[in-house]
Amino acid sequence: MRRLLIVTLVVFAGPAILRGFGSADGVPTQPLGEHMEVTLRAAQTAQDKARADTVVVAARRIMAEYPTVADAERAGFKKFAPRLQLPVEHYTNGKYALEAWRGKFNAMHPTSLIFERTAGDLKLVGVMYTASNRATEEELNADVPLSIGTWHRHVNFCVPPLGTPASESFGAKARFYFGTIASAQECHAAHGFFVPRVFGWMIHVWPNESDPAKVWAVERHDSMEHAAMLGHGPPRRYDALPIPLSHLPQETVASGNAVNGRHVFDLHCAECHGAAGRNGPDAPTLAGIGIAPGQVAYMVRHPQAIDPNSPMPQLPLTDDELADVAVYVASLK
Repeated sequence: MRRLLIVTLVVFAGPAILRGFGSADGVPTQPLGEHMEVTLRAAQTAQDKARADTVVVAARRIMAEYPTVADAERAGFKKFAPRLQLPVEHYTNGKYALEAWRGKFNAMHPTSLIFERTAGDLKLVGVMYTASNRATEEELNADVPLSIGTWHRHVNFCVPPLGTPASESFGAKARFYFGTIASAQECHAAHGFFVPRVFGWMIHVWPNESDPAKVWAVERHDSMEHAAMLGHGPPRRYDALPIPLSHLPQETVASGNAVNGRHVFDLHCAECHGAAGRNGPDAPTLAGIGIAPGQVAYMVRHPQAIDPNSPMPQLPLTDDELADVAVYVASLK
């Protein structure tokens, strides 16, 4: 979803948004996939919790003040992707965004209000604060303590050359924007324009969550992989599939493309199964277990048939995407 929001802004706002996005050095980060980086967890000081709680209280006040889209719009928040209907919608206040970009953090002035689409309605679930790409570690920590909150930003952004077919820029088989191209060398070879870091720093707050880790999660209902990575607790480890591989049925699946499958996996599966299927923190490790493409397809289509208690959702993959990810997972060593 976030990828679609970012691409939409570039498409509708044009290349002007990419100018001036320099970055200060010295902010310790780690990658979260190929197109995002997050701040490292810092040691907590005695004042950090109180400072972070102040932001959460302000976020709750904001949510109480603007509980509906109509309220948000009257306060100057506008739909981020006006031409698209998305499961999660960001309503952004341009004045507050500029204020944050200039280094003036105000917990009562969030850049965006985050609404989640329910049955025919939008429910306010969180807020987003931002900071310039030029913000230093000390400045980010002054806004929200790095020992508690996790700032993130989008990286390795490849803008396609004019005339590029939409199929190469959008969807599971995309190469550009946040597709399979993830380095300057690859982007330049494809005649694209590479942006190493785009839009600046962002931090989400989900004030209505009861678990402190979820209040400051990068995404709402964050996975245990993210929680472990960001220092919110020990990871769960899965040593094997819930049933012997020899007992895992196969689904009929067409021949797929492993290169495209890697992108599908990174988008839908790596969050729980781990990068390249290794050391999955919230799902079984898949690399090197000898699984067949048809078995991968069966797991994707019928996760609860193998484990009634499996938290794995039924992914809305097309038949082509299923074939691609099945052959990719089967190829992992």
